[in-house]
Amino acid sequence: MLYQRILTAIPLAAFVFWIIFFQPTSVFFYFALFIVLISAYEWAKLSAVKNIYIRSGYAILITAFTWSMQEFAADYIPWSIFIAVMWWFSITFYLKFSQPKAANSDLKLDKLFVAFIVLPAAALAMQKIHSFQLGLDWQGPALLFYALSLVWVADIGAYFSGKKFGKNKLAPHISPGKTKEGLLGAVITTSLYTLLASFYFELDRDKAIMLVMLSVIVTFISVTGDLYISFLKREAGLKDSGNILPGHGGMLDRIDSVLAAMPVFLLGFNWWIYSSIL
Repeated sequence: MLYQRILTAIPLAAFVFWIIFFQPTSVFFYFALFIVLISAYEWAKLSAVKNIYIRSGYAILITAFTWSMQEFAADYIPWSIFIAVMWWFSITFYLKFSQPKAANSDLKLDKLFVAFIVLPAAALAMQKIHSFQLGLDWQGPALLFYALSLVWVADIGAYFSGKKFGKNKLAPHISPGKTKEGLLGAVITTSLYTLLASFYFELDRDKAIMLVMLSVIVTFISVTGDLYISFLKREAGLKDSGNILPGHGGMLDRIDSVLAAMPVFLLGFNWWIYSSIL
């Protein structure tokens, strides 16, 4: 299984790196739309939509909605980002106290609606970050890579600290493997990583401090994204959201943390670091 995960991860990571740094924002956005398409199909599956044609139609509808927002309603994108951020913070408290319902095959209309908030906002946030310019052509792509790598670094920090020190479960009713010690390790790791990134982006002391604070918030909310997709899978009685990525499961299994992190990062960066990005 580990060998298969590595075989999938290496070319996938290389492709993502290439499309972020060597392709224009327009091409990157269509790549993001493809991710939305696959993710929406899997989301429909987790919401107990049994007919594959209805799942496909639903996925196309969300993808078209995302594209239309960018093409015809760009002025409303900040509102889409803000609503998604408010939703993610709200669901954090919900997941803290709620218990997943027993798996059943009943259609979950509320979850189908949530995807219209979550999936477009993540894609549009990444598009906005990628297109950011501050006098240097690489600024937007580098910033997006940093935002995405925050999630990856948090995962690595949580894995090793949780494995070494993990004792207290974070959300045993949703994801028994996650621990509070792992979360603390993720926060420490991303904070140190952000200090290095601050030098790369040549931020002054005040902005560097704000970026570290933002990285801590993004780390916490990325865990919420992970837990929420786990919550959906538990209620659907599924181990993975799909099987499109051998050794990894489905698309949602790979981008669950990213869905929550990107809108929060964009909004926080726009408020605290550079107000011209959104």
